[in-house]
Amino acid sequence: MKLKLLKHVAVVSPSGNITAVVFDQLLKINRKFLNDSIVQKWKKKHPSQEIEQCCFVTVPIKSEAIGRVEMFGGEFCGNATRSVVWLLTKGEDYSGLIEVSGVSRPLAFEVKNKEVAVEMPLPTTGGTLVEAAAEGILVHLEGISHLVVTGSDQKQTPRQLLQSLLDTNKYGLKDLPAVGVSYFNPTTGKAEFCVWGKEVDAIFDETACGSGTCSIGIALASQDKRSIEQNITQPSGEVIQTRTDYVSDAVTKSWISGKVTVLHDGELSLV
Repeated sequence: MKLKLLKHVAVVSPSGNITAVVFDQLLKINRKFLNDSIVQKWKKKHPSQEIEQCCFVTVPIKSEAIGRVEMFGGEFCGNATRSVVWLLTKGEDYSGLIEVSGVSRPLAFEVKNKEVAVEMPLPTTGGTLVEAAAEGILVHLEGISHLVVTGSDQKQTPRQLLQSLLDTNKYGLKDLPAVGVSYFNPTTGKAEFCVWGKEVDAIFDETACGSGTCSIGIALASQDKRSIEQNITQPSGEVIQTRTDYVSDAVTKSWISGKVTVLHDGELSLV
């Protein structure tokens, strides 16, 4: 039976990275089909506000979390997490924990002064966080890895580089749940991103990327061997701040923070 209506969908813009948050409990549905249906239907009415990713909100596994974010691709996404936190807290000042797909433990968050900050998932004990690569620096978060490339003169777009890495399965990236390429220009403070999700098998050019922004911060802190706070200008023109703590020759914690805007909250017809 063809799905004609979603009873509760919020379309949210966390720093420009437009995300569809689905409250309907349809976790066993064909997610690629649902993703394409939501994206295409929204685009017909809002061609200038294209949805870049979709997630479910569901009941958390652990009672201390306020909810669970389940990305359609099963990966981790920092901006989708910030979006769900904003919706569940109604933008009121609050701090707590939230669960996210691709991550084995609840993550801390804080809503303050109309901005949402979320802890980013560093690898569990024994995991490799930062790895040297021919093209740049690989940053392995729990649930997603990013290749961070710094400089002002790149010969390929992030999409072209990511596609070539996936085609050859370089560094075993195609075996991971999600992979991104993050370009950062230290002179301008501007970044470019694209992300591939294994479950939906598609590459998305991101107008903003929380995990990519976090990965840039981790790469910079690891290079400079110091804690940093860095404002990263997203392709949308908006800013996400990344904060990385570097203690005893290691990155110990990372957060991202920024504004969230709700574009739609209610039913969504798929016909």
